[in-house]
Amino acid sequence: MGSILVRGETVRRTPDRRAKNRRLVAASALALVLLAGCRSREERAAKFAAVYEAAMANNDPVMARLAMQQAVGFDDANPDYWQQLGGVELALGDYSGAFNAYLRANELDHSRPQVLQALADLAVVGGHTEDAQRYAKQVLLLRPDDPGPQTTLGFVALRNRDYDSALKRADTVLASRIDDSNATILKARALAGLGKPDAALTLLRDFVAGHPSDPTALDALGDMSGRFGNLAGQKDAQSRELAIRPKDVTLRVNYARTLYRLGERAEAHDLTYPLASSGEHEGRLIDILGLWLQYEPHARAVAEVRQLAAQASPADKMRYAYFLMLAGQPAEAEALVAPVVALPVTAANAAPLALLAQTQAMQGRDAEALKLLDAVLAFDDGNILALRARTDLHLRTGRGRQAVFDAQRLVASKPRSADDRVRLARAYTLAGQPQLAENTYRAGIEAIGGADPLLFGGLRKFLGDAGRSDELADLQQQFVEQKRLARAQW
Repeated sequence: MGSILVRGETVRRTPDRRAKNRRLVAASALALVLLAGCRSREERAAKFAAVYEAAMANNDPVMARLAMQQAVGFDDANPDYWQQLGGVELALGDYSGAFNAYLRANELDHSRPQVLQALADLAVVGGHTEDAQRYAKQVLLLRPDDPGPQTTLGFVALRNRDYDSALKRADTVLASRIDDSNATILKARALAGLGKPDAALTLLRDFVAGHPSDPTALDALGDMSGRFGNLAGQKDAQSRELAIRPKDVTLRVNYARTLYRLGERAEAHDLTYPLASSGEHEGRLIDILGLWLQYEPHARAVAEVRQLAAQASPADKMRYAYFLMLAGQPAEAEALVAPVVALPVTAANAAPLALLAQTQAMQGRDAEALKLLDAVLAFDDGNILALRARTDLHLRTGRGRQAVFDAQRLVASKPRSADDRVRLARAYTLAGQPQLAENTYRAGIEAIGGADPLLFGGLRKFLGDAGRSDELADLQQQFVEQKRLARAQW
């Protein structure tokens, strides 16, 4: 849905790594002090609960989570502790952890509307609409006049493309709570789904004008602006949201992507380079490198990656090696990977070995590459990186039947990956099975949706090569319709 709609927990705090390490050390020391003076498990849990309260009062959700995790470890049957843990997990953006905590709180006490509402909202976010409806209806049984479940049920309707119902529920909530952020977002998305994007964007802009510090509304405005091609509007919303959440790495990367798309390369680079060079990218380095590969001048990006790779952590070296390989520098990529990985295959080195094999294959050393890939897949027959590398090697060397075998496993593991669907279609074509190739393209378009240009482009080329150019106009019309549906689907 873009923005989480759980009430009262919309701000995601991202503590810096050094502060987090200090908190971990402090928590460990604190645990020893607390446990020294306590006898029963309940007493120990209560001590940690007090630490949680103090941490929340000091706006320190990381310490609060550590304390409450200890509390539930000593007293697993206290629903208050689980509810509080769910709230702090949510504040830190760990939706899976929040759901599990709230689920345990509900198991212990079925009469908590706030817990049920949180479960309902998190179920919507996760796409579990039946669970969301069930929890929302339980809230209504406890609080018949509570408008919160109406919003949740509206988002369920939105996911089911029942835009009229979603709009009706949004209006029901807004009639009594005109400043309700979630209901406003619901209404805007319903209007967009009904083919009224201008009205939807106007609604969100007006709401943000009156609530300039609402990050959820800003996130929704930026998302919707981008969907309908208003990059300037997306930039404005994201920049305002970043002013509220300057430490949010995901938001910074998304904002940089918008800047790159607008041609504001210097500003985007100034946002992303410090994240990469400091190592404080929170797992988003591969996204940053992808942006550099697409938008930065090739020579400059390669030079910067060489410099950064020299001082990077072992894990980041692998990501830099992957960039160099994609940037046409397989020998340099191999030089980064080869010194730190070797057979036999283990769980820790399987992915780096597959990457090493890719660098070898790109340099024409197919036998070496195949030996490594076979070893990785003998150890882990579902290794995605190795399967893709071996499929590509087979496709390049004309081994259609072998490519089909690997590509089938890829699509089974990653059914929503357009790249892997294209690999399978190409493999069928190479293996002399054109009907299966066409079926793969068309099934991918149906399953993935969103007017994926890779699938439509692949099918367009397939039809052209087969001398079926008379079908291209219908395919183009389908592409346009898919794009329209994708913009309306939330």
